[in-house]
Amino acid sequence: MPLSNTLRVIHLCFIFVFALTAILFWQQGQLFSQGYRSSQLSHLESVIARIESRAQYKIDNLRYLKRIFIEAMDDPIFPGSPVTPWEVNENSIQRPLWIGELPLPDSVTEDDELPDQESLEVRQQLNGLRKIQGLFPLATGSHELFADLYYISREGEFIASLSKEVNSLLINSYNPHEKLGSFVLASPLLNPKRTAFWTRQNIANSDETLINASIPVDFGGEWIGLLGIAFDSQSVQKFLLSSLPEDTQSAYRLYDAQLKPLTKSVGAENNVQLSVKQKETILRMLADNPRGSFRSGLVYITFGQLRGTHSVLVSTQTVSQGLHEDFGRFSLLLVTMFLIFSLSLLGAYRIICRLVRNMGNLQREMQHHALHDDLTGALNRRGFFDKTSQIMSDNVDYTLVQLDLDHFKNVNDVYGHLVGDNVLVHATQRIQRAIRNQDILGRIGGEEFCIYLPNSDLKAGIMVATRIKWELESSEMILEDGSSLPVTASLGVASHSEFPEYTLDQIQARADMRMYRAKERGRNQVCWQDEDIQA
Repeated sequence: MPLSNTLRVIHLCFIFVFALTAILFWQQGQLFSQGYRSSQLSHLESVIARIESRAQYKIDNLRYLKRIFIEAMDDPIFPGSPVTPWEVNENSIQRPLWIGELPLPDSVTEDDELPDQESLEVRQQLNGLRKIQGLFPLATGSHELFADLYYISREGEFIASLSKEVNSLLINSYNPHEKLGSFVLASPLLNPKRTAFWTRQNIANSDETLINASIPVDFGGEWIGLLGIAFDSQSVQKFLLSSLPEDTQSAYRLYDAQLKPLTKSVGAENNVQLSVKQKETILRMLADNPRGSFRSGLVYITFGQLRGTHSVLVSTQTVSQGLHEDFGRFSLLLVTMFLIFSLSLLGAYRIICRLVRNMGNLQREMQHHALHDDLTGALNRRGFFDKTSQIMSDNVDYTLVQLDLDHFKNVNDVYGHLVGDNVLVHATQRIQRAIRNQDILGRIGGEEFCIYLPNSDLKAGIMVATRIKWELESSEMILEDGSSLPVTASLGVASHSEFPEYTLDQIQARADMRMYRAKERGRNQVCWQDEDIQA
């Protein structure tokens, strides 16, 4: 197989191996990518589950407190009413219940004036709140930085809580008479099942934000108020931080339904801020699925909706952060293995190509030595007949010129073999000057040469032989001592046109016979006929 074809096969084999390996590594990378996305979604799901579990716990507390509050409103408000079990004893100190900016009176008696039924309902609400206020801290929990339970009358008569700060914030965020904020979602028209809900309240003239878990309160078949728990942004952020897994490598942030931030980032900080385009992508994906993940540049974004809270939890992780996780380390190992394999394959490819080229060069060199004469550079006997047999055609005429240097043995005997070798080289150079580029010269014996003339007849062969004879006899070889040595040859010519039925060997034998006839006639002449004739 030619060297070019061998190298082509090697190229194709290595390209196939590299492509196959690249596909296998790419598929493995896809599996790692899917595993990484699944891992991020799993982490986010666990955080969402904790948040929803704790949020549900708050809602359950509100439902429980609502039921006790309604029962407390059914109790008589006159002196001598039995003490309910959820009231603190007389030896404990209970925080005052704030109504707007004013503390609630310590007691309500039957002597107080009740101008109408509405005032009676207000006093019933106040009495119920006074009786259950000891349960407020139990409903909110003590681990939040800022969270307090509150009650807002539907008609806006009062806003009651244990915290004066909460009262002030709620007063600046609620306007029940204009039916803003939570009161829209608490109405029987929009909330016929009277379920709990979460809202976000912006505090007027400030950057403060309250996150509220609220539940409507109905009494006597009428909607009378709203019971809720208020969290500030720091509390929600602490709430979120406490829900994260240990050693997390992602940054988490809570957003509302329009992807406005509710908290600062917690977890592993990476200073990633969602762009407008990223937010649009999240909202578009949320329309089809409550959970999702995508890559944006060098940041992986994972998001999920929190049921019932109308909020979205978003996790962001940079590539450098991802490399510290298991899938990141596996991916880095996979890339390293691919690079090592690729470099090894490239090294093997270059070595094999170099070996093949060296073997090809060695083969060509050996073939050249096998077919050429080392001294003169002309084809040897084997090379001459191999090459002529390859280009010879039965339909094309050719002519052979057989040449033998005159008195060559005497040159070796008198001047030595070194001079004899120089004579052979000199003769070869002169012969090559006398023939065409397409003609083939071969040294088929010690001082014998044969010239193959393709696409020629006997007449053309005679002309070439005559030119060779003239080239040799007109250029004597100069020896080292400055003397000249004449170089002549006897030449025989035979043509395929003379003997169409002859083979190459037979025609060469005919030219050889005519060459010896030229020697017999006195050397330094051309013979092209079998009879005696002077050239």
